Amino acid sequence: MVIAFGLAAALLSAGAAVGLLFAAQRARAGGPAADPTVDTHRRLLGEIDALARRGLLADTEREAARAEAGRRLLRAAETPDGTGGRAPPWAAPALCVAGPVLAAGIYLAVGAPGAPDQGYARRLSEWRASPESLGPDQAAAVLGRIVRERPNDPEAFGQLARARAAAGDGFGAVRAAEAAARLEPGRAERWTTLGEALLGLETPAVDEARTVLRRALQLSPGDPDARYWLGRAAFAEGDRVGGQAVWRTLEADLAPDDPRRAALHSELAAVDAPTASEVDAAISNMVAGLAARLRAEPLDPQGWARLVRAYGVLGRDAEQAAALAEARRLFSGRPEVIAELETAAAEGRSRGRSTTGALRGGR
Repeated sequence: MVIAFGLAAALLSAGAAVGLLFAAQRARAGGPAADPTVDTHRRLLGEIDALARRGLLADTEREAARAEAGRRLLRAAETPDGTGGRAPPWAAPALCVAGPVLAAGIYLAVGAPGAPDQGYARRLSEWRASPESLGPDQAAAVLGRIVRERPNDPEAFGQLARARAAAGDGFGAVRAAEAAARLEPGRAERWTTLGEALLGLETPAVDEARTVLRRALQLSPGDPDARYWLGRAAFAEGDRVGGQAVWRTLEADLAPDDPRRAALHSELAAVDAPTASEVDAAISNMVAGLAARLRAEPLDPQGWARLVRAYGVLGRDAEQAAALAEARRLFSGRPEVIAELETAAAEGRSRGRSTTGALRGGR
């Protein structure tokens, strides 16, 4: 970050130098009074922001560089002729050369461009000394340093993949898992970890994950972890039935005392339960079927009572009113049927959507 800040400072100095040279040139030539340094400083503000977006400037360094550029921009704007008065012809070139030379001399005397980031290195050492208290980001940072020290250790890369996944770094998890699989291609766990990382991407790489998980099963037939993630792959591409089938078979094959069995049972219960939209669709289909049957066979008072009650439960008041009016017409000579229809309609309206709410609450 020190080097990055130096780069930003160099850009500021170069811009100021160019502005001074142009101002001096125009002043000697008797040119117009416009100050080119104003536009130069504005461009430099954009360059500083670009460096920050690329990660080359920390927030504090970015603010310091922007503050300095802003001060220079204000000074340039306050002197419209860009000169602040006449100066000898040699003054501008001399200042342009003396500034960078002086800065370079001071930096070489007191700076250390090759020195590591002592603060971050110290934090890494502290994290490594107490790994049990680390969060996902810190664990990933420590493991990243470990794999640089042990580039041929597949176990370290496997742990790094899991830590990066926990920290939300999906692509980093995939890269670490790929390295572990390359280093130890004959171990099923490496390919299962890679499959898990591929499915953990923001847009899951389902086909690639399925390929590496099948490779894990070739190395370890029946491996529960690989089968679990194959089920996840099915869910990721919208194949709910296929995913449920994979998990049910896996649940049946796991030993009763295997802790994974209870966890899988809970997940199956969650995906087996209908969603609210599925409940609504099922009720709507049922009601539509009943209405169609009554159009074909209208002399069914119990069917009409069920229909007007269902419309009330669904909150479809206009359709309930139309169905009730049609039933009254059909059974106008049967007051006991009319009374039953009125009761069914009132029950439906009072319950509102309670039936659907109860189904949702049971998920």
